[in-house]
Amino acid sequence: MIRKTLFLLLTGVFLLTALPACSRKDSNKEVKQIKVMTGADQAALPGETFQQPLRVEVLGSAGKGIFGGEKEEAALENIKLRFVPLPGSDLSVEPAEIHTDAAGRVSVIVKAGKKVGDNYLRIIPVGYETKASELRMMVGAKLTGAGQEGLVGRVLHDPIAVELRKADGSPAVGVPVYFTSLDHKNKAKILTPNVTTDHHGIAKTHVQLGKKTGEYQIAVEIADPKQEFFMRFNKLSVMGIDIAAVLIGVIGGLAFFVYGMKLMSDGLQRVAGENMKKLLQFFSKNGLVAIFAGAFVTAVIQSSSATTVMVIGFINAGLLSLQQAIGIIFGANIGTTITAQIISFNLSGMALPAVAIGFVVMLSKNRIIKGWGETLLGFGLLFFGMTMMSSELKSLGTFPSFIEFFKTFDCAPVKIGGTMPILAVLGTMLIGIIGTTLVQSSSAAMGIVLALSAGGLINFYTAVPLLIGTNIGTTITAWLAALTANRVAKQAAMAHFLFNMIGALIMLILFYVPYGPERIPVFLYFINAITPGNAFAAIPQNVERHIAMAHTLFNIITVAAIFPCIGIFTRFCEILIPAKNEAERETTILEPRLLATPSIALEQSISAIRNMVSISWDMIDKAVNHHFLPVNTDPDAVRELEETEEKIDNMQTEITNYLVQITRRQLTQPQSNLIPLLMHCTNDAERIADHTDNILKLTKRLEKADIVLSDIARQDLDKIWELLRSQAENVALALAGNNQESVDLALEDERKINKLAKKYEKNYSRKEDYEAFGRLGHPEHQEQLSAHAQQQEEQINILTKQYEESHIERRNTGKCAVDASVIFIEMLWELERIGDHLANIAMRAPEIQKHYIAL
Repeated sequence: MIRKTLFLLLTGVFLLTALPACSRKDSNKEVKQIKVMTGADQAALPGETFQQPLRVEVLGSAGKGIFGGEKEEAALENIKLRFVPLPGSDLSVEPAEIHTDAAGRVSVIVKAGKKVGDNYLRIIPVGYETKASELRMMVGAKLTGAGQEGLVGRVLHDPIAVELRKADGSPAVGVPVYFTSLDHKNKAKILTPNVTTDHHGIAKTHVQLGKKTGEYQIAVEIADPKQEFFMRFNKLSVMGIDIAAVLIGVIGGLAFFVYGMKLMSDGLQRVAGENMKKLLQFFSKNGLVAIFAGAFVTAVIQSSSATTVMVIGFINAGLLSLQQAIGIIFGANIGTTITAQIISFNLSGMALPAVAIGFVVMLSKNRIIKGWGETLLGFGLLFFGMTMMSSELKSLGTFPSFIEFFKTFDCAPVKIGGTMPILAVLGTMLIGIIGTTLVQSSSAAMGIVLALSAGGLINFYTAVPLLIGTNIGTTITAWLAALTANRVAKQAAMAHFLFNMIGALIMLILFYVPYGPERIPVFLYFINAITPGNAFAAIPQNVERHIAMAHTLFNIITVAAIFPCIGIFTRFCEILIPAKNEAERETTILEPRLLATPSIALEQSISAIRNMVSISWDMIDKAVNHHFLPVNTDPDAVRELEETEEKIDNMQTEITNYLVQITRRQLTQPQSNLIPLLMHCTNDAERIADHTDNILKLTKRLEKADIVLSDIARQDLDKIWELLRSQAENVALALAGNNQESVDLALEDERKINKLAKKYEKNYSRKEDYEAFGRLGHPEHQEQLSAHAQQQEEQINILTKQYEESHIERRNTGKCAVDASVIFIEMLWELERIGDHLANIAMRAPEIQKHYIAL
């Protein structure tokens, strides 16, 4: 049912792509505006062709987007345009009449006549004459030196020059030319403002650039009544760049952006992050729910890398299966797009107020309020950094050299209706992969993409392959996290990589599926249809929002395509990175990546302690029942116990160090209170194992002295042992807490310890007794288990003292050998001390349970 629903949703998404075309075909074709794209206000010598072709776009009435939003004016196809010089102007146009193409555009060549001075051309849409437009062209002059680039504060290498010619083509000699810098704040210095044309009709001057990066506007005026030269050029510009300032601005802006993003993520995690992370475990049982959980958690904590690393940790700790983890990873890819959605809106005006308010709120000592303060401060710094980057890159957007550089990987079709160049698309994706791999943050990489588009350096065609590359590049985080993890975690990292590769392949296919009269790639057409503005206009509109929408839809489509086959996808990842044996699947209970989530890390610590107690008790069981009672000093068996005892020592060190690392995190009061209790339990578990060595020493003494314990002594030890075994059962179950899996494992340990002997059915160690409390591991039951274990410890103390006194009495009457009596009494006290350590753990179990529930 779920798969069918997803299939229908995906089908609906692609069917919606038909709606924009229908609305466009049915929309009003009335001409609203004639827009001159390039070629106006040019100058040429008499009889020469103007350097740039005249490009014009015809726009119609605004339509509605497929979701009801207002769209920008639509380009009109097959509109007949007529180019007519105004009276007194001498211009020729080739062709003089032309119809607009599928993109609503035309391109014509304009040639200068013999009339020197300003000439005017009228562009008339046939049938819509009231919408005609006029433009100016200047004849008799030729400008050189415009568009130069240089370092700020320096004199440009080439001069700014004007060549003047009369109607007959001869040089205009002695004509005064005035050069003026138009900018008041960013002003260039004209070294020779007033110049007279020489015998070649040329007037030239040099320009010293100002101190700031950007465009310097220079006006050129020609006024000579005698020779009838009257012209004014307002759009002559040269470019100056301050490389150090640009680098500082871009890198500094990126630093503010990344730090703000981290601060916002940390703040949100402080407020709700740990609960969000626990949700991943809770909601990961169902694949579809896991996707929603992954998306929601990533959107809240603002970091897909954090989610992915956390999932790798969960897998390595055995808390998630591969298929559950894959569902969360799918969702994380969708959730991470919320960052691009946020920064694509123009919220720069809120940056400094958010910084100010966030700073004040951060002064609070309340953890939650302080978290909101960090979030606000991070939000402000994020947009402040974005504004810095965009401002610097925007200033570079008019530099011809930078424009040419970015054209080297421009993915726009070479001609209208053409296809995206495949090599440019693949190269741009590679740039996105490399860039994101270096910064290890897809959100930071997306911020750079959005800043470049805001600066006009990249178009929508180029931005989409870039963002696909960033999605692939971000998988490096999962690979790095999985390097030291088990095989299943590496399979999850592979799943993350394959997900993005499959998505990239789907997009590559969609790039070459044209749609609509302009034959735009279907995916880009759909994004343009549902997003306000026209990303394909001569002057692209709202490109940042288009990029953010493409980022989100790209991941949603990929999830919808793969999710119905998630079982096959999981199996494929297992085939690519097979686990050859169980050792490669071995989990790490004390997983370092879980330290970021103290509640889960503490739960893992409790599980490790319970495992440690179980191993320690198993050692005691072997030492008593396989070595002491039937005297057995087999070297191999003794060596095995010694190795296990060393393992217990290592476990104590690992658990203690893990708990110490948890204390360095932001902890709640219940979490802080829990750690000392767990440390004490760890020490008691280690001391239980230490008694194995003492029991083995007593066994060797029995063997060396060739002593056999009396039947009474063996019976007394059996009674204390059975009581001690029952106590160990209750301790194991008391430590299980309210975690179902832990209780099940504890029951398994109980079977190892007691094999459910019928004579102990009355103890609170049977599953049926738990169910009487309505839930396994109920807190009320935990207290009873603990109390019972402590009562058993008191009984052991009483019996130990009683048996010691009776054996001393038998020894004094000669009924028992002295050596045997001493060993027997020492063995009694070994068992009594083991009971003490078990009682210590049992006594702390209810407190552990209470603080655990408060987590």
